[in-house]
Amino acid sequence: MKQKTDRIRTGPVKMIMLVAALLVLIAYGTLSVTAQDPFWFLKGFRYRPTLIVIYHHEGKRTELRPGDPGFAELTEAIQTCLADGAERPSGIGFSDASLLDAYSRYLSVEVFFDQPVKLHAWFDTGAPTQMLFPITGRHAELSVVLLGQNGKYLSSPPALKTLAPIRETLQSLGYYE
Repeated sequence: MKQKTDRIRTGPVKMIMLVAALLVLIAYGTLSVTAQDPFWFLKGFRYRPTLIVIYHHEGKRTELRPGDPGFAELTEAIQTCLADGAERPSGIGFSDASLLDAYSRYLSVEVFFDQPVKLHAWFDTGAPTQMLFPITGRHAELSVVLLGQNGKYLSSPPALKTLAPIRETLQSLGYYE
């Protein structure tokens, strides 16, 4: 006499799909934890700065606020660069001397936000309230954006895909040749 057993049979195709789904979930979870951002894969940057400071022409400083000429154009250029996303952590650090040079010798753009913002990337970018874009000088060729809070910048700033929109806007505003 044969005994009937109630067994659930899983075919090889279902098993492969289950394992594949599990691997995708593990990879997504690992990147989400590493990046401290469950939406690390998204592109876009919608935050608007409250203040933009342009350091130019050997130490001159120009502040732009909402409503000032050039503020809207520069804000759009900054958002475009950040919306394309970060390619990788740069692995470099800016010393105090490099920061001083960015403020006093080279063309740089510093942006301030009234709340912490999120730059989506596959690595942790923190929650900065300020960003510094070196346009000329040290590390400008890497298209990095320094991320910081309370006047302090983190090491290993993200390398962006391009800073061309910011450069073009600065050129049209007369800050860059």
